[in-house]
Amino acid sequence: MLCDFEVLLYVVVPVEDIKESGELPGSIVIRRLFNQLTFLRATEDCGYFLKVTKVKSVGNGKLSDSSKYIIFPVTFYSRTFLPKTGEVLVGIVIKVCSHGVFLKCGPMNSIYLSLRKMPNYNYVSGENPFFLCDDHSRIENEVAVRFVVFAMRWSRTLVRKFDVLASIEGDCLGPISLNGLDGLEL
Repeated sequence: MLCDFEVLLYVVVPVEDIKESGELPGSIVIRRLFNQLTFLRATEDCGYFLKVTKVKSVGNGKLSDSSKYIIFPVTFYSRTFLPKTGEVLVGIVIKVCSHGVFLKCGPMNSIYLSLRKMPNYNYVSGENPFFLCDDHSRIENEVAVRFVVFAMRWSRTLVRKFDVLASIEGDCLGPISLNGLDGLEL
């Protein structure tokens, strides 16, 4: 789900960057904000950061204890992608295994669709493995699949992401034709 959030983030800027660059401190802080968001990528509450839509304020910087960095409070509005249980999405199959498939959808690159959540599909092994349904529809690499978010959780690892389990149990779910589109690219 696409969401808009107001976010407060503390941006760390080395003192020497401000002294040596000759630029206005505000532009340096904004550039560091973008770099920090690229590294941060996502948060549990907001989801995946897609775009900063507006910078509301850059507060007064405070010198850190080591005197090598200045910490600026920055408030901004951001468009994010936050998956929700029960939400219907479209993903592209990126890997087929005997027990299920992995999908990508927007910034999420490892959505898991288990064979248990693919009713009437059977695994067909070979050089290019796929799942075949009783009605002869196929789920294979690079196929678009409409799915429902069955379960999700925030990953507690170093990689900041959501672990998502998908299901195609239900009406209007399963492989679809996108006529040249390549999934939800954000």
